[in-house]
Order: sequence, then C-alpha cells, then structure tokens
Amino acid sequence: MAHREIARRLNVDVKTVRRIVSKIKSGADRPQYKTRASKLDAFDERIAELAAAGRTAWSIYGELKGAPSFSASYDLVVRRVRELRPHDPKVFERLEHPAGDEAQVDFGMLGRVLDGERMVTAWLFVMVWPHSHWVFEDVVLDQTVPSFLGCIQDAIRESGSAPKRLTPDNLASAVLRRQLGLRPYQRDFANFCAHYDIAPSPARPRTPTDKAHVERAVRTVRAFLKGRSLTILSALRGAVKEHMVLYNDRPHSISGKRPNDLIALERRGELPEPFPLARWKEVRVRTDCHVQVEHNFYSVPYRLTGKKVAVRLDRDDLVVYDDFAEVARHTRCRDRGKTITDRSHYPEHKRLSSQQVHADRVARIREVGPAAAEFLHGLLRSREYVHSDLYRAFAKLIEQSDPATIERACRRAVHFKAFDLNQLRQIVERKLYELPHEEPVTTPRSALLSPQIDVARPLELYSLLFGGLHVDR
Repeated sequence: MAHREIARRLNVDVKTVRRIVSKIKSGADRPQYKTRASKLDAFDERIAELAAAGRTAWSIYGELKGAPSFSASYDLVVRRVRELRPHDPKVFERLEHPAGDEAQVDFGMLGRVLDGERMVTAWLFVMVWPHSHWVFEDVVLDQTVPSFLGCIQDAIRESGSAPKRLTPDNLASAVLRRQLGLRPYQRDFANFCAHYDIAPSPARPRTPTDKAHVERAVRTVRAFLKGRSLTILSALRGAVKEHMVLYNDRPHSISGKRPNDLIALERRGELPEPFPLARWKEVRVRTDCHVQVEHNFYSVPYRLTGKKVAVRLDRDDLVVYDDFAEVARHTRCRDRGKTITDRSHYPEHKRLSSQQVHADRVARIREVGPAAAEFLHGLLRSREYVHSDLYRAFAKLIEQSDPATIERACRRAVHFKAFDLNQLRQIVERKLYELPHEEPVTTPRSALLSPQIDVARPLELYSLLFGGLHVDR
C-alpha cells in the first residue's frame, strides 16, 4: 500500500509513515523510548529505606535536602514515596436494611437564628428508616436528653413504627464516656429503648458510614435551605417541615416509590404508651420566691419559701410539685441567668413591682386632666425633692380630693408657675381655684435699667394666690 494511502487511513502525516516504515525495514519490531535520568536516582535506596520505616514524604525531603547533590523538589519526592508504598483502596460493605429492622438518627447544626428577642443556636434533628427512606425532621435548640428522646418519640409516633435497632451518633445523650474500655448507655436513653423494645446500636466513633443514610439526609436538608434567608426560628422550622413533607411524598431515586407508601412496611405492631420524657430534681425555694434550675430562676408560691420542692423538667415545660401537688408551671428558658416570674406567686402587697406602681401613679395623675399633667411636668423639673416621693404625694392628694377640683387647682398653679405641692394644697384647701386668673404685670426692661426701683408684679396677685386680703400699694 502506498505511504500516502496509509497516512490517509490512519489520519497521520505521511512523513510519520515514512519514518516508521524505514525503522521497520531496518529490523525494529517495537517502539523505542528514551528515558531520562531522574534527580532521585542516586537517592532511591535511601528513600526506599526511609519509606519502609514509616517516614513521611515531608520528613524524607527534609533529610535529603541537606545533601549537596540533592536538587529535586518536594513534589518529586512525594510521587516517588507514593510509588514505593502499596496503595490499598478503601472498600465498604454494602449494608442491607430489611423492613422495620433499623432507624438512624443524627444532629446537624443550622446556625444562629432569632427566637423572640435573643439569638439561639438551631440544631437539625433527622431520623431515617433506610428501607423505606422515610424521614422525620425537626429543629431543636439543644441536644439534651429530653430534646433528644422527645424528637425520637415524635418520629416514632408520627411514622407509627418503632424499629428493631436504633443507630445514633456517640452523643452524650445516648452514650457516655468510655470507662475501663466500655461505653455505657445514658440511663434514660436505655430505659427509652427498653420501653419501645428497641435495641440501641450506636455507630462506631469517627465512622459515619455506619449511619450513611442519615448523614446523607442531613446534607439534603442543608442543600434545601441553602440560599434562603431564614433568620427567625419559626420560619426555619416551617422550612424544615416543608422539606420533610416534600421528601416523603415524592418517589425515591432508588426504590422509585414514595416513602409515605413504604413506611407501613416498617411497622411491627401497636405502639406502647408514650415514654415519660422528664428529669426530676429537688431544690430549695429561695427567699425571693424563686427556685434555681439550670442557671435560671423560676417563681413559686411565697408560702413555700425555705422548703424543698420537686421540679420536673421536660422538653418544653418546668413543673414544680409540693407533696405531689402541682404548685407552679413555667415554659422552660433556654438562656442563662434569666428570671421567669409569675406575680401571683407573691403576697398581695408584693404583686406589683415598683416600676408598675410608678407607672400606675403616673397614669392616675394624667387621667385627672391636662393641667394636672402639666403641673406634674413642672414639678419634676425641680431637683429639691426625691421624684418618687413627689409622685406618691401628688397621687395621694388626688385620692383625697375630687379630680375636677385638683384639675382646677393645677390650672391655677400652672398659670402662676407655682410648681409646689404645698402651694397646690393651699389652693385646694382655701378654694383659690374659684378666683379669676389675672395676668401678671411685668415691668418694661427700660424701667429695670433705670435707677428707680419698681415692683415687677403687683402684690395683690400674691395675695389672691395664697388667699390673703387685698393689699393696696
């Protein structure tokens, strides 16, 4: 065949064909490649020795770098060490999950959100049934035992299925620290599993493949929430519930069926009564009618001051018992150093705080009328008396007199700029509010600058103000 025909069929240059044909005619039967010498050829034995001893590529490079004839780069050493060491790929066993055999649970942090007026850390709880791929998702504010067990119980109740085996992570609410080579279960978690006839089977430490389904489910929820502006706790919970509904109601990519249709296969029978999720402790009531529980203070009836009471904590509420009778109930506070007070727990004379008493007095004074409010404003501009005493005295004067009379008296006192409680009492007692208001006579400025001394206000005005006799000049 002509050289050009060979080049056309092989889609190569005709010169390449001629060169190779010439080599074949000279007796060559295979291509010959030229190999260049490596910068590490002189150090191969030393590198092999150090690699067999378990040294890292960086430590080998650091030792060889001190040799005068060594000029290789670190990347070249890494490649040579990788060639010398055997490479065993990671191989995982494919796990089978029969119906109702297992459920996996895990937490994932979602970030900081606003709950009312405070910022809290939101945690995502996910529980997955691997056979049906049915998921339960919720948002909680902590990973304590009541929250952890409460979420699992909500998932079991909503799905109607209690699995034979439960695979959680090694969190402290399920598995305690290793003691003498053994990891004990948390007592409430063990009792919870016994109540639902579940065999706890925690994943091995640092082995997420033991619960790969729930790990993937957590990533799926985070991907669903990515890019959304969810800064309020209620909005975040709504978005997580939305994802849960959509995920369980659409065909799964593996089974091709909806998890809502397959979850019935996971059920083993009737569920027992709900497990009581609570912790109990005994505390003493302080003299301020509060008990301290987990860094917060909750009020109880004052008659229990100094007595020990039983406190029950569940996921959402805190209940105080005295001799098996409920005496107080509060919503649990997730913050620290907060005080939750029910004013009805105080005695009758202590139920109103000082701030509330002060606000009620101000409101009572302003209800009298605009003149009373203006008189109070002028009264508080004084720095001679304690303001709380002025509030109390003014409010007491209003209680002892007719509000209409006080309003007229305040109008007269404001007219004459007499912002003094004693003067106001004189106006009320001597009924000076019935007298007409006369405008004060002011002295011109030019008269004040003259050497002649003049009275700026007629004396009879003062007499009328304080109820004296008419005085002529």
